Amino acid sequence: MKNGKKIARITSESLKLSTLAFLGIFFVFIVNHYYQIKNYAATLSEELNVFVFFDKNSNDDKRILENINSASSVLVKEYVNATEAYKKTVEQNPILSNISLPNDAKSIQAYAIVKPKFIPDNDFLFEMKNTLEGINGVDEVVFDVSDFLHYAKIQNQLLLYKKTFFIVISVFFAFLLLKFVLSRIAGADMLKNVKRLFLYLLSSSLGFLLFWIACKCARYGLLISETAVTLILPFTCALGVMFDKIDDIE
Repeated sequence: MKNGKKIARITSESLKLSTLAFLGIFFVFIVNHYYQIKNYAATLSEELNVFVFFDKNSNDDKRILENINSASSVLVKEYVNATEAYKKTVEQNPILSNISLPNDAKSIQAYAIVKPKFIPDNDFLFEMKNTLEGINGVDEVVFDVSDFLHYAKIQNQLLLYKKTFFIVISVFFAFLLLKFVLSRIAGADMLKNVKRLFLYLLSSSLGFLLFWIACKCARYGLLISETAVTLILPFTCALGVMFDKIDDIE
């Protein structure tokens, strides 16, 4: 009978350690997915540009740029005068270099590349376009609405992730504090708790190591930061302590 209880207890502890290892892997996978989305959003952000083409007859591009910069919704990223714009057009279309005429450069408009200062939505984009087109000397405003809205959707998803992480961690630490208070009231052995916490840390770290090796073999990109991993592993260990019965840790 005693041997049966001992075997059951060892099996139960082994299952618990294995569960913590898999929980650690699960949390790392979820947070890594967040970092993947964040990295994609950063890459997409660099490609989101609004092209503001100037009137060909305008002789005061500096004033136009000042007016664009004065708009509260956008920031000028780059200015390309007519000559530079023509050179870039020729570089992208080498055949033009053989047929171009001296006055052809005047056929290309100067333009500015601007970026929104805020995460855009439909109303923001509509208002931004109207504001830019209303500037004297601006001929046309060109951008891809769908790309901007896609970016806004991703940013909202990231914001939802952050709020969820904050709520879960806040509630968890509130429960952990309550568990600590109850353990102290019950006269639990704190040194024993520390030893168990170290065992849980070892288990979750082993789980992460196996996951990291599997990702390397499968060439699956891990973008999660070292700081995030350092926080996730203790979180997983504390989760194990949370589910320890007080009479088990006395």
